[in-house]
Amino acid sequence: MWYGLLRFLNLLDDLTTYFSIQLGRCVLLSFPVLALILILRRGAFMKTTFLKGMVWGIFSVVPFLGKLSLFYDRPWVPRLYMWWNDLCMVCRPVRYGYILGIAVCAGLMIGKRRRLCTMMRHFERRYICGQEVLVSEMAAVPFASGLFHARIVVPRTMIEEFREEELEMILLHEKMHIRLGHLRCLFLGDVLRILLWPNFFIGRCMRTFRKDLEDICDQVTIQESGGDAYEYGRLLIKSMKVLRTEAFEGTAAFAGEKEYRDIRQRIQRITEYEPYDRRRIRAFCACGLAVLAGIFLTVRNHSLPRYVKLTDMVLENDAGEFWILKDSGILRKAVSADDERVMIDRAAMDLILEEYEIEEREFSILFGGYEKLPGFGGNGNLVYVDYAGQEERLEIPYENSDAYITVMILKWI
Repeated sequence: MWYGLLRFLNLLDDLTTYFSIQLGRCVLLSFPVLALILILRRGAFMKTTFLKGMVWGIFSVVPFLGKLSLFYDRPWVPRLYMWWNDLCMVCRPVRYGYILGIAVCAGLMIGKRRRLCTMMRHFERRYICGQEVLVSEMAAVPFASGLFHARIVVPRTMIEEFREEELEMILLHEKMHIRLGHLRCLFLGDVLRILLWPNFFIGRCMRTFRKDLEDICDQVTIQESGGDAYEYGRLLIKSMKVLRTEAFEGTAAFAGEKEYRDIRQRIQRITEYEPYDRRRIRAFCACGLAVLAGIFLTVRNHSLPRYVKLTDMVLENDAGEFWILKDSGILRKAVSADDERVMIDRAAMDLILEEYEIEEREFSILFGGYEKLPGFGGNGNLVYVDYAGQEERLEIPYENSDAYITVMILKWI
């Protein structure tokens, strides 16, 4: 029992080291990736609302950059990043501190969403313009919330003061958020912000991301409604006058920005609305998804495998001296193993001992094991060999560590 508990604790420590190394690198890489996204949206895509919003998809690749082989293949890269590897491996507070930061951020995010869900359960259900909505007593902006079963919340004040066609426009805006997948995009942004929590700049960029989603939704809503930009902008101003300019965390709202400058810029972009070709936008989306898939595929092809099986062996005598036996055909013939026994061929082993100038007749052999990252791995099997006899073939029973469930989990992740 205690041995199993110890293996489980070792697994947790290995997982903590493994993920803190990778995510720490991703944090460092997230800064230039964010800079690239901001440059693209303010430069080449500034006049194209849909492309400006789609470019944020590049950031979803960041959590997968931690295992890129370039961290080890390029001579100049280790000087920039290997210090983080060493720090996580030798300093337990650093690696546990990073994981604790993830847990705290996730707890705060979950707490906010649970409070919102609890509050929404007490809202009145009502049909407006043929759409079931939740009615809030607070003078907060209408919003949509829910990852799988999204619901729309509308304040009672707005229901009482707005005409039916105005409410229909607002509900259409929220339905467009749901249909376009904006709620899932915001959830993904929250997940990335949790995983990469040391980069506080992501929180500021999330506000910009929300604005780009609102711009896309404004464009789609105006076209789908068949109305004009002037009436839509007037409705936005009217909403801001009636309601508090505050949106709930993790929701997509019709009018949720806090600063007047943001509202003015949003209305200015609404006034620049021009009808768009749906087929052209679908083509943009298809090309964007193809580019993103290509980026993911490139990252995958240039990343390290899940683990690398170690084929070298270590021979150690009772005095603590050891020799690293490099993998070769003769070594594999000298030492082989199945799930229960290690077999040593004396003729081949004599050649190995002669090659490495080893005269010991009692020694231990460490074989097997794996590397998750260069310099980070574990396990392996150790057997004690009494080589003083004359048997042509030695068979030594052992317990194969690869059969441990903890080893299987770490190798699979």
